[in-house]
Amino acid sequence: MDIQKVKAAIFDLDGTLLDTLGDIGTAANEALCRYGLPAHPISEYRSLVGHGIRTLFRQAVPANTSEELYDKALSFYLGYYPEHCIVHTAYFPGVQEFLKKLDARGIRLAVISNKTEATSHKIISHFFPDTQWAFVWGNNGSRPLKPALDAGRLACETLRLNPEEILYVGDGDTDMEFASKMGFIAAGVTWGYRDADVLLAAGADFLSGSFRALEEKLGLI
Repeated sequence: MDIQKVKAAIFDLDGTLLDTLGDIGTAANEALCRYGLPAHPISEYRSLVGHGIRTLFRQAVPANTSEELYDKALSFYLGYYPEHCIVHTAYFPGVQEFLKKLDARGIRLAVISNKTEATSHKIISHFFPDTQWAFVWGNNGSRPLKPALDAGRLACETLRLNPEEILYVGDGDTDMEFASKMGFIAAGVTWGYRDADVLLAAGADFLSGSFRALEEKLGLI
């Protein structure tokens, strides 16, 4: 791939820039246990993340859970997680070096996540305090979540770029569907929470198993 064609790189957050599963799963289990609902092994949350927290909780609670109990557990999570979102979260190997190389090439950096926008800002500010982001967007209560294209269209307007000038890096089926439909260069990463076949079926242009491999694919090495 010719890196000269790429003017901006947009990243998913959970499972792409950072391994957030430990904090998400711990917070979800705290909420479930508080209301007498069964908790899950942290590893089981791997298949639940990526579609927004409401969808995650729908899948995490038993099928016969009342709406009232679901709402209470979700409300507890929404209060608990932002205060405990950087406890177990960790960098994926090579992410900081990769971002520095893109920045050195003059490639603008941004984040589009399906987690709440305030929490996205908190996490990104904590782990990447020296990185210059064009924007960090999440669920703000009005903009539809990925794979809806609203955030993608707004990103093109904000960056003043055509879709084919934007690299989108994500680990989820929602990410690849979003990027493919937008006409972004869709880079599926397999170090996150979805398997390679899922990413390809959702529209990934290519796959990478590490940031080092992604550097090689983009000609940054």
